Amino acid sequence: MTTDISRVTRSIEQQFMAIEQQFMAIEQQILSAETFAAWHGSFEIKKVIVSKEGADNKCDLDVRLLHWPEGVVIKLYKHKALAVLPCVEDETVVRQYLGREPVPCKFWKDRYYFSHRTDLDDGRYVLRDGNAMTLSDGDRCLEMLKEFIVEIEDILAAART
Repeated sequence: MTTDISRVTRSIEQQFMAIEQQFMAIEQQILSAETFAAWHGSFEIKKVIVSKEGADNKCDLDVRLLHWPEGVVIKLYKHKALAVLPCVEDETVVRQYLGREPVPCKFWKDRYYFSHRTDLDDGRYVLRDGNAMTLSDGDRCLEMLKEFIVEIEDILAAART
C-alpha cells in the first residue's frame, strides 16, 4: 500500500513539473516567438508558481504590455482549470475604456473582465482539468493570449480617438 501511495505521489509531482516546464516554455514563447514580435520589449510578466503537497498546484503568468493602464493584465493560469483571462482590478478602468459597468470575473475576487466578449465565464477555459494539460493546450493558451492582446490594444486605441 505504501508503495502505491509513493508511486501516485511521484506521478503527481512529475505531472506538475511537466506543467511548470510548459509554463516556462510559454513565457519564452511570449518573449521571443514571431507571433508576439510586434510587442517584443514591451512585455511585463509576473510569474507565480505554488506547489503544495496534497493541494491543487498553481501556475500563473500575468502578462501585460507596459503602456497599458495600471492593473490591466491577461492572466494565463493553471489552478484547477487551465484558462486565459483578460482582467483588471479597478472598476473605473472598465467604465473608462469599455464604456459599461464592470462584470466581475467568476471565481476571481476583486477582478473584472477587460474585454468586449460576454462569454468569458466559460470562454476563458482551455481545459476544465488543468492537470491534463498537453503541449497543444499550451499552444491554445498562446493563441488566446494573442487574441486578447489584440483586443485590448484595439480597446485602448478606440479610447484615444
